[in-house]
Amino acid sequence: MTAPRRALPLLTDLPPAPASPHSGTPARHPGSVRRTGHWNMTWPDGLAGGMQIDAAARDLVTRADGGSDSPDEARPDEARPDEAQLHVRVDGTRVLRSLESTPERAELQQLLGGGGGSGYRHRLQGLIPDEMAAGTLTYFLLDDMPGVTLVGPFAWRLWPEAQEMYAARRHRGPGYDMTGICSGFRPDGFPVKRIMGGEDPQHNLVPAFELAEPGDPLAWHEIAGPPGDAPMLRRRRRVDVVDGPQIRVDSLFRDSMWSPDGVETVVHEYGVHAVVDRATMRLTSITADPRVLPFPTCPAAAANVDLLTGEPMATLRHRVLELVIGTDGCTHLNDALRALAEVPIVVERLDRAQNLG
Repeated sequence: MTAPRRALPLLTDLPPAPASPHSGTPARHPGSVRRTGHWNMTWPDGLAGGMQIDAAARDLVTRADGGSDSPDEARPDEARPDEAQLHVRVDGTRVLRSLESTPERAELQQLLGGGGGSGYRHRLQGLIPDEMAAGTLTYFLLDDMPGVTLVGPFAWRLWPEAQEMYAARRHRGPGYDMTGICSGFRPDGFPVKRIMGGEDPQHNLVPAFELAEPGDPLAWHEIAGPPGDAPMLRRRRRVDVVDGPQIRVDSLFRDSMWSPDGVETVVHEYGVHAVVDRATMRLTSITADPRVLPFPTCPAAAANVDLLTGEPMATLRHRVLELVIGTDGCTHLNDALRALAEVPIVVERLDRAQNLG
């Protein structure tokens, strides 16, 4: 497919942009794996000095007996949680200038000097195809670079020293035609008309609720807080995979930023819920729950996730981009769907942990 399949709802039928961020994090289920990741975007040398991306991810097994593979709870013969870290510097044109990863992969240095947008994922797949095939956390972190480098500078939206820059950008326009790239920028919608006309599109921004769970210190991996005196935008992902003949998947995606007075504000947020047939590892059902999005035109994409029903989970990284096209989709929702491709990998990890028992 090279064009959207679904008709857009009438503009007059659209409700206001969603404004219901998640609060807290669900309890971990026995017989499950929780994959969490974050990407913190900051500017240590100011806006002109380039964007620093500090990211980390973890897979945490919760066994059927309720214990986990964390260092405090794991059995002596059990592997510790899978973890990965990433530190990247990009310039103002999204070109990668430095990159460090743990575990280290020397091949990744070949990404330097190239952009984090168009063509990036093709280059990444060519450099570390084994990481992609194995569904590693390193690949999980690196795959998000196009979205992270695109949305990161929005962190300055709430900071006074950047208002002249935003006014100048609006006056110049976006530099490329955004019409039809997603449901939010449908051709007849007010967001794309305002942006292309150099006006403020009037984003829906919502104060965040805390996602940390005080009763479960293992609910999330360790995440550094905002600098306090400078902007930061954070992308967060959680993918819970609960084992059974019909595997249950519960996923969260959030982009949020901090104002000068320390208030966390949500820019984008989705929940995704799926069922996967364990015998075939194909997607049985899936729904998307828009919680916070910029415009009333954005949530229409959520109704189209059923286009993926029946697909093998392992193929989602590319099938989402083939099946959910243009105004059928949302860039951020598509990436949340693609992040489910590793469900078969984390189920294998759970099997290994259970077999040790």
